[in-house]
Amino acid sequence: PIREALGNSWRRLKVSLTPVPVGKRWVFIVGCYNSGTTLFANMLGSHPDIAGLPTEGHFITDEFITDWEMDIPRMWCKREDIFRLNAQSTGPDPKRVMKEWAMRMDTSKPLLLEKSPPNTPRTLWLQEHFEDAHFIALVRNGYAVAEGIRRKAEPKQCPDGWPIADCARQWLRSYKVIDEDSVGLKKLQWLKYEDLVADPPKHLNELAEFLGISPFDHLDGTESWSIHERDEKIRDLNRASIDRLSPADIDDINEVAGYMLDRFGYERLPGTASSD
Repeated sequence: PIREALGNSWRRLKVSLTPVPVGKRWVFIVGCYNSGTTLFANMLGSHPDIAGLPTEGHFITDEFITDWEMDIPRMWCKREDIFRLNAQSTGPDPKRVMKEWAMRMDTSKPLLLEKSPPNTPRTLWLQEHFEDAHFIALVRNGYAVAEGIRRKAEPKQCPDGWPIADCARQWLRSYKVIDEDSVGLKKLQWLKYEDLVADPPKHLNELAEFLGISPFDHLDGTESWSIHERDEKIRDLNRASIDRLSPADIDDINEVAGYMLDRFGYERLPGTASSD
């Protein structure tokens, strides 16, 4: 308890001494869990003008409640009423959030990058409080994402993982919310995971123009990246996830999120009808 108290006191002191960044461009990666946002953040953060965080921003501020604190890991849609914020929402202290993030960033760089899937329903609030906010919405095949959420979330109340229909609903709500809020966002760019991994230099350089920075000339697409403590080259991992789905899983995903799969151009997979 004494060590914890001292640690908290030191943290409060450090936050109080950290200035709020000014004259910066904030860049937020939003989208669903398990959509390749960690890889994408690492790629963007390799640019000399971009400073990133060592982990997801919602883990290193006490201003946002986290999904795991509420026992809904990777499933903020179950309490969207708490997670969704608009420009007028009160509660979190934006200056404290900025300070808590800034003290872990190289604020000498002009662009400050943050990525947290639970920030997806907070874009309007972030735009209201963070200077020159730019948003990049990363979209990945809903079948692969739903499978990944079920496999990785480990909710206490569901030993076998979230029901696949819930996972599909989380994917659906992530992009439905971005779509709904997009009418109020001044600077939003959409990007598909599949396009990014197929040709990283092309899509990163298109984003460089959106962000107002120089091209990613230091990357050629053959680099290895550290993702969850593993160094791997960029490749499309969708097939491995989709192959883990049963025909019944596919039926559930189609029922919940079929129209959004159609909207993003993902081919609907046959479920139990094809296995009869």
